[in-house]
Amino acid sequence: MEEDTDDWMIDVNGFYVATRSFLIRRGSCCANQCRNCPYINWRNAPTWQPLAAEEIQVIDVPPKAIEGARRMLAYHQQQIKENQTQEGYHQAMVKHYQTLLERWHTLR
Repeated sequence: MEEDTDDWMIDVNGFYVATRSFLIRRGSCCANQCRNCPYINWRNAPTWQPLAAEEIQVIDVPPKAIEGARRMLAYHQQQIKENQTQEGYHQAMVKHYQTLLERWHTLR
C-alpha cells in the first residue's frame, strides 16, 4: 500500500510531524498540541490561521482540546478588552474558538 507523503514531514531534528492537511482530514483536535493543528493555536504563532468553519467536523474531541479552545477563547476576548492593536485578528480568533466550541458541544 502506498503511503500518502502529504501526511507527514520531517523537521530539522528528524522528528515526523503531522501536516496540517493530515490533521484537517482527521477531523478534530487530538489535544497532543500538534505543531500544525488547524483547530487550536497551541503556540500563539502570529502566522497561524484557523481552519474555515465549514471544514470543522463534529466528531469525538478530548476534554483537553475543549479546555484548550476555552483558554484560547478567553485569551482573545481579553486581548480585545485590553489591547486595541490587532483587534480584527482577535475578533476573528474569538469567532473561530466560539465556532469550535459550538460544534464540539453537539457531541455532549
